[in-house]
Amino acid sequence: MATAGRDPGGRAPAPGSLRLVQALVNTLSVEFERDLLGTRETAAAWLTAAGLLPADSAAAVEPALAVEPALAVEPALSAAEHAALLELREAIRAMLAAHTSQAADPAAADRLTRALATSRLAVTARPDGGMSLASADHDPFSRALGAVAVAIAEAAVAGTWTRLKSCPGHLCGWAFYDRSAAARSRWCSMQLCGARAKMRTYRARYYPGPVSPPRAAGPARTASGRR
Repeated sequence: MATAGRDPGGRAPAPGSLRLVQALVNTLSVEFERDLLGTRETAAAWLTAAGLLPADSAAAVEPALAVEPALAVEPALSAAEHAALLELREAIRAMLAAHTSQAADPAAADRLTRALATSRLAVTARPDGGMSLASADHDPFSRALGAVAVAIAEAAVAGTWTRLKSCPGHLCGWAFYDRSAAARSRWCSMQLCGARAKMRTYRARYYPGPVSPPRAAGPARTASGRR
């Protein structure tokens, strides 16, 4: 699944269907100002490529194709659906930030609950005798949101949900999967965001005030002491 950039720390993606949730969050790179869901057309294209929208919706996201403006095909997503998708992405990111801080965040939990509230899920029986969750919606976009909800629920049962985190680095927020033994990783990359945070802490501690610009150097002093 396409993301807005490469993983800064070179980490392997999240396991199973949780990879879908991680990819959704990483459709935005704040630092590089790249958003794969930035328009209704590109958002529909990403959902289609991820298998969350039926392939026939791709026709709605093709370039102009010399179609008359009055006959142009409407994007596969409505304005309200596009807004709901963006809200879901940021609601998940806020929840991942709580995973990173390892502190309860009722506001983030409520926000994600509301973002997923339109999804209708059903318990389905599998041929092998097992049970699983599935979207019970018939509307394509609602089924797409349902697939994300199912992925989160499955990860929570598997114990992997809280290992998906978002980097607290300045202009970052990248979603990464923490495979450390103690699950205490904080940064997407210690060499990038971790090092930057340490440098900001160092400057704040030892240079709390504004830094004065260097004074201009005067003429070189001669052996006689004159300038």
